Amino acid sequence: MTEGSVSVPTEQYERLAALAAARGVTPETQLSRLIDDAYEGLDGDAEPPESLPLGVSAPDDEE
Repeated sequence: MTEGSVSVPTEQYERLAALAAARGVTPETQLSRLIDDAYEGLDGDAEPPESLPLGVSAPDDEE
């Protein structure tokens, strides 16, 4: 991936910073991880993750 800059509105940056602090990383690292996760989601051939990210749950089997 190439380096670049991203503009994040103040309100969203505060939420990003809080999420990053909860995970023990910098906001820049957390943003990078979110972008990487989004790109991985575009790859239909990617192996499914062994565990889901914090706050994400698998859908229940519905009949």
